[in-house]
Amino acid sequence: MPNNIVFNPVAEQLKTLIHGMKGTTATPFLLDSTTGKLLSTVDGSVTVAGTVTAQGTVTVTASALDVRPLSGSTDSIIVSSGSVTVAGTVTAQGTVTVTASALDIRPLSGSTDSFTLGSRIFVEDSTSIANVTGTGVVLTENTGNKSMYSYYITNTGTNTVTVKLQISPTTTATYFVDDGASYAIAGGAITVIATTKFMQYTRLYYDTGATAVTAQLYYNAQV
Repeated sequence: MPNNIVFNPVAEQLKTLIHGMKGTTATPFLLDSTTGKLLSTVDGSVTVAGTVTAQGTVTVTASALDVRPLSGSTDSIIVSSGSVTVAGTVTAQGTVTVTASALDIRPLSGSTDSFTLGSRIFVEDSTSIANVTGTGVVLTENTGNKSMYSYYITNTGTNTVTVKLQISPTTTATYFVDDGASYAIAGGAITVIATTKFMQYTRLYYDTGATAVTAQLYYNAQV
């Protein structure tokens, strides 16, 4: 039998074609025409250490997701553009900037607008005189922003005291003038008096005459 050369002795010309069995048919492996990488399809699961570059369509199915309520202490969301509509109550954490546009600013009208006054502010002041003889003024008050005010005098002594209200546009003593009549309050009696004219400042004037008087004096007002 002649001695024929079975293998090609030139190394650079050595080539081989690798096949795989498709059923009972030998089928050659296919390489990517651009990258030269082996093309393959895997049924089942593949574990890869490193980075995988997918070519074509990849379908990923997730299971055992950690679905839980979001928390302001651990989660956050950033809306870079567009608008968000929230149904319900929003609790803001941190700094919230609100910009308003197209405001309906118009004069109020009694036929279409109304408001409810829930309460008024009450203001009070008081002082006393004890065994005082002669004249004097007490409880000088700024009544310019008060809607209603009055003075309450109770004579706790036995001698009569005469009182009246004085009004002024300033706190300068020489600008005060009498408002209305004087009231003589006997020992043990009580009187409430109010101004008849409007000025910014009001005070209570008293005159005990030549006898000593003891009295409690009160100022009440509401805004």
